[in-house]
Amino acid sequence: MLLRLMMALVFTISYSSAWADTLGVRGGVGFWGVDFSGNAISNVSLHNDLNIKTEDNGFAYVALEHPIPLLPNVKVAYTRVSDSATNTLTKDFVFNGIPFLANQTVNTKFDLTHVDFTFYYEMLDVGYDLDLGITGRYFIGELTVSGVKEDLKVLVPLIYVNAKFGLPVSGFYADVEINASSYIKDFQLRIGWETEITPGEFGIAIGYRKFHMSADKDDIDVDMDIDADGFFISLTSHF
Repeated sequence: MLLRLMMALVFTISYSSAWADTLGVRGGVGFWGVDFSGNAISNVSLHNDLNIKTEDNGFAYVALEHPIPLLPNVKVAYTRVSDSATNTLTKDFVFNGIPFLANQTVNTKFDLTHVDFTFYYEMLDVGYDLDLGITGRYFIGELTVSGVKEDLKVLVPLIYVNAKFGLPVSGFYADVEINASSYIKDFQLRIGWETEITPGEFGIAIGYRKFHMSADKDDIDVDMDIDADGFFISLTSHF
């Protein structure tokens, strides 16, 4: 059903008369201070049982926008979402057929690093921008507990929405970005500032991101209901 909805979205906006006015490239790099919470491996708590708590992670993106009708703009983004920890267990559980017992000390790596391939159309550009499209999110992570490993490598289709609004103070803007599916909700809110410096525009942005995944083995091979959220800062450019 989700794939059909996204195909219908692409078909609809393909015939829209709205597209980027000029050829341009924009990008950014930054750091995201991630707080982890929720359960992995059924009812095993990332925070309390595995000691997966807080970690600074990096991200980067680049987007190409063009004035060619029907062809979507393209954005590629890389986000590292990873933490490692050691903890003494307070409960028994089974992971990948291997039992782990209370009072056992385990080393855990939890990794939801992913690459986003987003294809979108600029629907509005009248003092504020509205982009709609689809994202293919490819997870390249893993969950490893004391040598017992489950690769988290899966491609997930998401609906993409981005809205950008100019603020009354010169050079400042607010930006909202959403990537969502039936079991992933990824929300970003940022405030940024840009200024023209030949040969383009350069700026800085700060914001908050909340990533929620409630998935089972049919979705990503591991039962999990987790949140990763926190504030981020990035340097931006636009040519």
